[in-house]
Amino acid sequence: MPGVRRNTNAIWPPPTVPPDETESDRLVRIQQEEEAKRTSEAIDQQLRTEREARKKSSVKILLLGQAESGKSTMLKNFQLHFAPNAFDAESDAWRPIIHLNLVRHVNFAVGIVSSDESLRPSSSGSKESSSGIDDVRRLCMKLSPLKRVEESWTRHISGSNAHHEAPPTEDVTPNSLAPPRAPEVYVRSGQGWRGLMRFRRQSESAPRPPEVVEDEQNRHILAACASDIVAFWEHPTVQRIIDERRLALREQPGFFLDDVARIAAAGYKPTPDDIVRARVHTVGPEEHHIVLETAFENGKIWTIYDVGGSRSQRAVWAQYFDDVHVVTFMAPISAFDQFLVEDSSVNRLADTLELWRQLCSNRLLENVEFILFLNKLDILESKIKADVKFVDFVTSYRQRPNEAKHIAKYLLEVFKGLHVQHSPKKRVVHPHLICAIDTRATAAVITQIQEVILLKALSSTNII
Repeated sequence: MPGVRRNTNAIWPPPTVPPDETESDRLVRIQQEEEAKRTSEAIDQQLRTEREARKKSSVKILLLGQAESGKSTMLKNFQLHFAPNAFDAESDAWRPIIHLNLVRHVNFAVGIVSSDESLRPSSSGSKESSSGIDDVRRLCMKLSPLKRVEESWTRHISGSNAHHEAPPTEDVTPNSLAPPRAPEVYVRSGQGWRGLMRFRRQSESAPRPPEVVEDEQNRHILAACASDIVAFWEHPTVQRIIDERRLALREQPGFFLDDVARIAAAGYKPTPDDIVRARVHTVGPEEHHIVLETAFENGKIWTIYDVGGSRSQRAVWAQYFDDVHVVTFMAPISAFDQFLVEDSSVNRLADTLELWRQLCSNRLLENVEFILFLNKLDILESKIKADVKFVDFVTSYRQRPNEAKHIAKYLLEVFKGLHVQHSPKKRVVHPHLICAIDTRATAAVITQIQEVILLKALSSTNII
């Protein structure tokens, strides 16, 4: 199984000394070599820790589902529930991710608003007063420093240029049916970005790396822009343009524009809810080891495999089928009116149902326990309240009430029916309706399924 790979940006041993090196160049080189060595040693230690954890793991869980179904969010809920102290220790490493999520949404909204016809100087028949439009233009100009901040944080977190929405390995094409979306930050699996960023902050004996200094500068700029961000986001003209474009920014992952004052504050520390809501797109499978801190299972290790859900990444799923006790499948039931990024002709709910059917019928998984999470119930409810008709996208729903609770019940029966119809042999599926970003409600669900997971792991070792 893939673990954490060495970061090739940290070169150790260092290259040979240039023959024409000056004294100032030598001092810079020595500092860079020392930092590279510390980084290399930190990654080596992380590799050793993961190898030992893999040997001791008592439970192995595979998280499956299409892209943006909530797999990573559910993983963070598992970490928060079973290892709260370790989860809290990583909170500082999540701060730049949350800040970047916020800044990217700001820059995205500014770009959309700035390009709107009603804000152009030659525009006639504007719906707002000239003073209101001038206010929005002024705010857009005042927020322009955040573009450089976005580029800086993206470079340090993912090692890529901020202008590249997807990594080269992602086989995606623009979806003309979907509204524009704020860009995401991508990291490749195995980079160990959380451990590396935490190490850089904790290494107090050495000179502070340039990226730490730059991170502090970025935070100062964000704090200075906070009041302008709030004014921009709350401006009626901005809200009118966002609504007319049907962007639904609050439904997009990593949305923090309603929490600017708190998140941009100088002493901000991410809360568990912030971390669960934060979005960083990992390309490729990731292996996570949770050392349980609960009384009964204290010290035992659970391994959770979080694999990519886009079409180009699903081919690797089968590599994990013979080595897991439980499959947790994330089904985003709010996606009934959305289409795949990779193929705008495929409805996301239809794709999820087909994925579920394939997993249920796979003989390699016939002895594996299935836990089904019908996720994003909150977004489903908000869409129905906005008078979106479920039957317009799922014609088999027919004359049933256009209410979230009835739709959720209908989908639950559809998923259960596919499981019964296509499973190679009779088995029990454990379905749950959830909103994964609601940490308290999700904790209650995890408590319910904990016994299911433990019993399956024990039965596979012939203990029971």
